[in-house]
Amino acid sequence: MIKQQLLQICSVDSFFNNHTSLFQKTCPDPFIPQYSSEFQISNQSRLIIKQLSICQNFIKLGEDKYINLTNVCMQKIVHPKTGWFGVKLSKNGINFEMFGQLDEWINIMKKYTIQLDFGQKYQLFSKIGEGYSTIVYKAKDKVSRQEFAVKIFDKKRLLTNNYESKKFLKELKIIRQLEHPHLLHFYEVFESNNHIYLLEEYLKGQKLSQFYQNSKPLKEEQVQIIIKPLFQAVQYLHDLNIYHKQICTSNIMLKQRHDLSNPCLIGFTQAEQYSNLEQDDYQYLQVNIEKQKQYYIKLDVLALGIVMHNLLTGNQLHFDQALDDAMMNKFEGTRDFQFIDPPLSDSCFDFLNIIFNQGSKVKTCQQLLQHPFFDQESQNSNRNIPIQFLGALNPNQTQFRISSKQSQRSPKTSKDIQVIPIRKQFNIISKSPQEKPTINSDYFEPPVTHLMFRRGSRQKRTLNFNNHHDKSNDSTN
Repeated sequence: MIKQQLLQICSVDSFFNNHTSLFQKTCPDPFIPQYSSEFQISNQSRLIIKQLSICQNFIKLGEDKYINLTNVCMQKIVHPKTGWFGVKLSKNGINFEMFGQLDEWINIMKKYTIQLDFGQKYQLFSKIGEGYSTIVYKAKDKVSRQEFAVKIFDKKRLLTNNYESKKFLKELKIIRQLEHPHLLHFYEVFESNNHIYLLEEYLKGQKLSQFYQNSKPLKEEQVQIIIKPLFQAVQYLHDLNIYHKQICTSNIMLKQRHDLSNPCLIGFTQAEQYSNLEQDDYQYLQVNIEKQKQYYIKLDVLALGIVMHNLLTGNQLHFDQALDDAMMNKFEGTRDFQFIDPPLSDSCFDFLNIIFNQGSKVKTCQQLLQHPFFDQESQNSNRNIPIQFLGALNPNQTQFRISSKQSQRSPKTSKDIQVIPIRKQFNIISKSPQEKPTINSDYFEPPVTHLMFRRGSRQKRTLNFNNHHDKSNDSTN
């Protein structure tokens, strides 16, 4: 068990001290106050009343005086003479004390500041995870008994490893910005003599990789329930110029056990964030950054597509290799979609085809969320439609394939064949030309030419609707 110790050193010795002043003259963004109140301010051993305003990680003290709360040490204090409750903000040996009704302010400040009293507020329980440089414990608030997950970092390791230190600070900067129901919620940071504690949301469900290992391939409707919130979460990240870069079933958890409707994206250790440069002098940098953004958008979208593949097929592809292949347009997992039983709907086929055949035009999550696949009313349309209703389909958008079960037996008559409509086939499947069927409102007539499908790596099986018998031809692909 990790020993919990209170930090007995001043803000000068904090891991987060970047040797800059507590006060600054400017605020980078337009300052729109969340709260404005009067507080008692300690000034040269005297208390004065001052109007203060707070906006996220900035406190406005005056016209040209601000405090940036990012990584400032915050301690709760009591004034020795008046007994008023307050907080002390410290950075690089400079202190600022304020007293008054601070509950709402503390709820905002604790997300950006560094607190020193973890052992007084929380109790550690069992270990629930372990990473390359972290250990994750279950913890409870000593007063409310609310459960949390605490990610604990070895401070000595961070101080002696510049790469680990930069990666940790970058991750902390990103997760502080996130406010989305399907992204892991971050609460506050604590520091002790030996460790740094990140208090995060405790998820009671299992990882998606563990969920489908113990079950059969998921149905299309189940996958749609899982994947839509994830596309929404990734679009939220992209709107903030944040790119996850490690989306996989191991970094997706269910908030509640077996509740597919509430997935949560975790694991931001490799995430990147880019800021938009507006200066003309950096125009060439802006062009390079935009190219990098497009690359990472495609990376995250393809990763979500591979997640869909694994859930629909039950196959556990190696994510890194599959993603590399998909980025180079060499992903062969699309072959598996034609053997899913029951067959995928038209909209699902088309949605996956768009993801894995983007070319140079990158599709964003926002564009993909407009696809009919996410429209529940059309989700089950054109699935196993009886042959007498096929005349209503648009012949210009429809091709046909033989279902996987029928490919394993030899139909004796055309009545034994189930023809399943799909609007688009994957390029890697539709290598043989097919004649469009003749369709009218009265009857369906299959194409005169053969319908072909794959049967093994070197053998194709051909069905001839005119002669009602099978032919097996050996051919090379």
